[in-house]
Amino acid sequence: MGELRYAVGGSPISHSLSPLLFSLVFHHLKKNEQIPNLTPRPLRLIESVHVDEVLGWGYIEHDQHNPDWAHLNSRLDLHTTQLTRLVEEVLTRGIHPSFEGFEPSRRRTPVSNYLPSQYYGEEVWMNLTSPLKHQLQSMAFTAVDKGMDILSVNTLRWTGNGWYCATTDGAGVVDVAIHHGINVASGAVLGLNGGGGSARSIADAWLESGGHVVSLGGRRKIDASLVSKQLADVEQLDLLVDFDGTYDGTLNAKRTLIPDYLLLNRSREEQELALSVENTTIDGRWMLVGQHLESWRRLWAPQCAEHLPTLEQLMSWLFNCELELAISRSKSMEE
Repeated sequence: MGELRYAVGGSPISHSLSPLLFSLVFHHLKKNEQIPNLTPRPLRLIESVHVDEVLGWGYIEHDQHNPDWAHLNSRLDLHTTQLTRLVEEVLTRGIHPSFEGFEPSRRRTPVSNYLPSQYYGEEVWMNLTSPLKHQLQSMAFTAVDKGMDILSVNTLRWTGNGWYCATTDGAGVVDVAIHHGINVASGAVLGLNGGGGSARSIADAWLESGGHVVSLGGRRKIDASLVSKQLADVEQLDLLVDFDGTYDGTLNAKRTLIPDYLLLNRSREEQELALSVENTTIDGRWMLVGQHLESWRRLWAPQCAEHLPTLEQLMSWLFNCELELAISRSKSMEE
């Protein structure tokens, strides 16, 4: 029986929903007997602006000289037992019809054939967020895709014999776009305001999927090698992603992806409508769900690719978990 440790590193990090998504997918696969020999340890959020500090957790947390990693005021209770109870309850619920896509979820094969197909001893899986995605440039890591080339690594795995890394933001957003009715392969135009790690990953995946990319500027522009159309040649965008929150141009966009999470503080029906595929504004949760599924498919469990939940399944589960957590917090405040 192998032990699995999972963490998310970055800054700020306390808002992260990745541990919740990890628990949902893990227990879904466990329930379907896909990863029977893995046991998860308590999940971690690691607040840091230096990737070496996050990797330090991966190397030495299991050691007897375990550092006192700072407690974070997270929206989630990351204690494994309590989180498992919530997750197992939510997994029994059905899919919200409003989360079902315009196109069936893509079933794709893993990108790497040389990752180990079994788990032994101790595995370490990690997600990286801003500002760490561009910092990983070590020869000690084996990249299964172009993540290190485009300086956009957000997924790590230690197998007991070596470190592997990948970029999953881009493939996740392409999946989300297709789910929301955008035919990327037909030359759909993506507009990017900003040029950080996530933007580079998305632009690269969009181009590889047959779409076009235009730069809208921003504090840091996307690399010219990842741009296929000039702004003057575009009349309408199929998808706009404004990472900087500063785009005030006149280009019309059929759909806009907001990287941040909307506050779910309205009625259940209003919250579900805000996340619906009918809404032309795509909440950042969709991007997170898409890239998280790709982390499992590409790096953590490629042998389970056909058994992963769909985008709509995982979004529905996440939605229900957040509602339950909000109700629980409200009751605690009243007591």
